[in-house]
Amino acid sequence: MNYPLNTININAIINLMIDNHSSKENINLVIGLGKSGFWAAKYLRSINKRVIVWESKDGIEFLERKTELEELNILVSLNKEFVFEEIQPFVKEIESVVVSPSIPYDHITIIELKKKGIKVIGEINVAWEILKDTNWIGITGTNGKTTVTHLLSHILCDTGLYAPFAGNIGTPLCKYAHSKKHEKIDWVVAELSSYQIEISPEVKPNIGIWTTFTEDHLERHKTLENYFNIKKSLLEKSDFRIYNYDDKNLRDHYGSLSKGLWITTSFYKSNIIQCDYWIDDQAYIVERGQKLFKLEHFSLKGMHNLQNLLLAIAAARKVGLSGKKIKDSLSNYKQLPHRMETIYKNKDLEIINDSKATNFDSSIAGISSIEGQIIVIAGGRLKGNEYSEWIKVLKKKVKCVFLFGESSKVLKMALINEGFKKNIFEFSELKELLNFVFHYLQNNKVGTLLFSPSCSSFDQFKNYEERGDYFKKLISEKIKG
Repeated sequence: MNYPLNTININAIINLMIDNHSSKENINLVIGLGKSGFWAAKYLRSINKRVIVWESKDGIEFLERKTELEELNILVSLNKEFVFEEIQPFVKEIESVVVSPSIPYDHITIIELKKKGIKVIGEINVAWEILKDTNWIGITGTNGKTTVTHLLSHILCDTGLYAPFAGNIGTPLCKYAHSKKHEKIDWVVAELSSYQIEISPEVKPNIGIWTTFTEDHLERHKTLENYFNIKKSLLEKSDFRIYNYDDKNLRDHYGSLSKGLWITTSFYKSNIIQCDYWIDDQAYIVERGQKLFKLEHFSLKGMHNLQNLLLAIAAARKVGLSGKKIKDSLSNYKQLPHRMETIYKNKDLEIINDSKATNFDSSIAGISSIEGQIIVIAGGRLKGNEYSEWIKVLKKKVKCVFLFGESSKVLKMALINEGFKKNIFEFSELKELLNFVFHYLQNNKVGTLLFSPSCSSFDQFKNYEERGDYFKKLISEKIKG
């Protein structure tokens, strides 16, 4: 069935749903046709639910998904805004509304739906209903959560467990719920963003991991306290908790957070008294005073990735893996793209793609992990103005800065105002910028060219992956040319 956009009235929707389903089950309204919404709709239909999908945009990708869902007797409307007045005529027939994580939880339509007693949930919550009897590891944090999720999934899978990574990274959980393979999952390893936690209050992992906490997403959560409390709620609901003592904001809450294990990379007695896992001065991973194994063959750069490693090890030990199995699994770990990813290297120059650095703290961690002279490329859409620490690091470590995108003028003024005395080059977009960078490299000796945007990608790109892929494409063209 194909329906012209914006031509279906509410009565037509209701009549179609009644005609197309033999049961008189209430409607499950899915808002958003991204990957998570698509799989939420497919899963709900597979368990004989009546499903309508609304998407505010259109385009080839959405049209293809619309066609596939309509073959399952799911009505899909594109260019359809999430407005309560559009829902009100059939509000009594709604069983649940499944909202995209991109929709704020204080959205006026969500508030009105909740006033009417309608269940408003996220895709994670939909999957939870069938996966709640499976073991869950929930990983959250401002930075590091994707690496911990991927690394931990690798460790568990490499030792023979079926432990797929999902959630905010990889495969939507409803895709696993939709598949019969869900019965074979040993552990769900789920990256959970603050957005997903906020709209999935029923999710209660067996193991919760909190990687880091710094200012981020305040355009959504309004205050740092709100953002902190959303992350904290996941850990409080977890049966077992693992925290990063190296993170100042988490360390400052040591006494008030729910009891759990703590890791540190700092070999100081004061830290070790508080912590359960650390790395000693001979590079041994230590578990409560007992050496587990010597750290070798771990490819990820930087102190922040040692923190990520310890968090993953602590979780793997809780699952029941031996130190030897964990050590063996690390030797064949391949990092995810766009995270301090070396894309070119010769004896004089290394080019690193760190497009995943979407905030200043993540950028600081990447810059701090590099020795020698660095050129940094930064820019995009600002997520906050707490750039003073970032500029301090740039002053110490960087030869010059190249800026692009929506934030370039603001960042340039911030650098100048905070006493950055080295060269600052400003461009509107990456292609033009890289033409000049390669000209600059011909006349200046620099060890590392680091693409570390420090901002979101949404001014010019769909996401950080598209931004990183575009950077890699441009570099490849330059190198070959």
